[in-house]
Amino acid sequence: MGFRSVARRRAVCVLVSIASGAFAAYLLGTALSSSGLAVGFEGQLYLPLAAKPRPTPTPTPTITPLPPILQVRVEESCSDFWGGSSQDPNGEYVCFMNHDLRAADMTDWRVQDAAQHTYVFPPFVLNPGAIVRLHSGPGTNTATELHWARGLTWNNDHDVVYLYDSFTRLVTSYVY
Repeated sequence: MGFRSVARRRAVCVLVSIASGAFAAYLLGTALSSSGLAVGFEGQLYLPLAAKPRPTPTPTPTITPLPPILQVRVEESCSDFWGGSSQDPNGEYVCFMNHDLRAADMTDWRVQDAAQHTYVFPPFVLNPGAIVRLHSGPGTNTATELHWARGLTWNNDHDVVYLYDSFTRLVTSYVY
């Protein structure tokens, strides 16, 4: 490409839209210099321009409704809040019964007392009509017996049992 001086020519600039949405500029002719003389290129010069990014539409998120709260309750006739001793805390326990028609996946459910001592269920499913006994002391978990391994938990004169599901919703509370 050679340079040449030309007396007062007007610059012609054309914007062309490319299929991809980017813009390109074709500079035709010459540009006027501040002195009134034009200095230009022979031929055409291709100058790509940065296109403004178009915002990508964000789909409206679909809110997944929480599953219904299952009917798992403290089974008073099975529970013994006053049993056990410091030597054998497993004599103290609370029982939960599934009164729902569906199995209750109790994984990550929580049990708390009024002082907010917290037990978190391990991977565990309580079938409809089934009962699980949560002992205050240590031991081996089974399909019907779980162990908090905390020591005596429930107050002998009064306390509250709170049961929360894995979504931290209160499933039931029981005052004795």
